[in-house]
Amino acid sequence: MYNVMLVDDEEEVRLAIEKKINWEELGFKVVGTAENGYEALDMALERRPDVVMTDINMPFMNGLEFSKQLKAELPATKFIILSGYDEFEYAKEAIELAVVEYVLKPVNSDELYQLFSRLKVRLDDEEEQRRNLENLEKYYQETFSQFKDINTHDLVEKPRPIFQSTLMNVIYR
Repeated sequence: MYNVMLVDDEEEVRLAIEKKINWEELGFKVVGTAENGYEALDMALERRPDVVMTDINMPFMNGLEFSKQLKAELPATKFIILSGYDEFEYAKEAIELAVVEYVLKPVNSDELYQLFSRLKVRLDDEEEQRRNLENLEKYYQETFSQFKDINTHDLVEKPRPIFQSTLMNVIYR
């Protein structure tokens, strides 16, 4: 189950998105909603969502600034930008933040369902890759540790002939 946070200054939009999507069926859980970037930032730092869907145009702190600040703290978080504006500058800034999707309002539940279905596959793939890397790292650490133990054991148990002959030459000179 992946955690989602919804951020939009329009309460009816937040409620509609939260209620019209079967989050559990998709493998997500809504862990919080916020109406502005400041509130969202505090909440996100506490609840550590995997995905944040945020509106761009909000009071106090817009969605892009909020996303930028949160990404600095939680770089693995994925962002979906909702916007009523089809403006190139917003889209350009969203691309720089590496947002997953830039969705224009109004958005329907089928569109969001498909978006989150694709995102779930992506998150699952990333999680599997992360686990594989961790397992590989663990394997190499264990293997290196075993070789290190064997080498240390050999040095303690069997003095090396070169060392012995060098030591004997020094003693008898």
